[in-house]
Amino acid sequence: MKNPIPLSNSSLLKLSNSLSKRSASIRFRAKGFSMRPFIQDGDLITVSPLLNYPIRVGDVVLFKTVDDQAIVHRVIRKTKINGETVFFIKGDAAFGQPEEVDTERILGRATAIERNGLKRKLDTKSYRIIGLLFAGLSPFSQWIYPIGSKVKHKGHRLLSIILEKLQSLKLYGFLAKKLVEDNIHYQIATPDDASSLSLLYRYNQQPDSANPTNALYEQLKNPEDSGYWLVAKRKDMVIGGVTLTKSEESDYPHAGWWLFGMKVNWRYRRMAIGENLTKMAADIAAKHGAIEIKLLVFEDAKPANNLYRKSGFRHIPVPELDEELQEEAKKTSRLRIILAKDIKS
Repeated sequence: MKNPIPLSNSSLLKLSNSLSKRSASIRFRAKGFSMRPFIQDGDLITVSPLLNYPIRVGDVVLFKTVDDQAIVHRVIRKTKINGETVFFIKGDAAFGQPEEVDTERILGRATAIERNGLKRKLDTKSYRIIGLLFAGLSPFSQWIYPIGSKVKHKGHRLLSIILEKLQSLKLYGFLAKKLVEDNIHYQIATPDDASSLSLLYRYNQQPDSANPTNALYEQLKNPEDSGYWLVAKRKDMVIGGVTLTKSEESDYPHAGWWLFGMKVNWRYRRMAIGENLTKMAADIAAKHGAIEIKLLVFEDAKPANNLYRKSGFRHIPVPELDEELQEEAKKTSRLRIILAKDIKS
């Protein structure tokens, strides 16, 4: 399957039940967070039929629950009960008790995971060791996972502080552009970019959204209706993005073409990605007959304001919208202003 799409659980179960008959692998997108950090929401999982493969502790398997749900979790223990082999299966980040599963309910074994265009094979000796480690740590997941998340967060924060200091140097920007800029390409996002975009904007970490990657996938199918999501990519990983939308004249004071949600991966800042995405947005709007594009930016956000001013934006008054923004600032203590850029159709 070249471009796998999100499946409902019932469709996945129906497809999975035919694994042994088809003797062929299936490939689908992961949903949920019970296998983090090993498997993330939106990862592509390849599941192969068991055939004569003996299921081992540490393997990641696709199995059918007692209420007919198809789930990918890890085997953490196996034993014999009344002469029959029983497997205890649990998600790496799940805090509850493992589920007892007999051989008949195991539909296949995960053999590969793909994330941001990078494929990891799980049927190697190194991943066998990693699998055993996760299985051994499973009983302690309710303590290890929160501690690990805090350590990871603090480590990322420290790295970001160091990188921010480096990025403030002119030499860094010059060298970064020389070394990396040629490997970055720009395009209108497609449904295949849903998982990578979800990671960039951290939609997969929002508790109020059950399937953020699926929602984004559907949105990217029809950019004419839902707005253009413009992305900067290095290889298959989205490292920057912005949304270009059009509101009709009847939506005044929100009418016109607008830019929203400029985001650049902190590792790739100072590489003119924001400027290039802004230029791309202006070109697309111009092709549709626009004479200007607008955006909202926090008045005290100096880096963002510098970027947009450099790209030709200026502060403009829109009285009715300015009133809304003033009311908003009373609640948030931060004022957003309107910037506009003239473009040629």
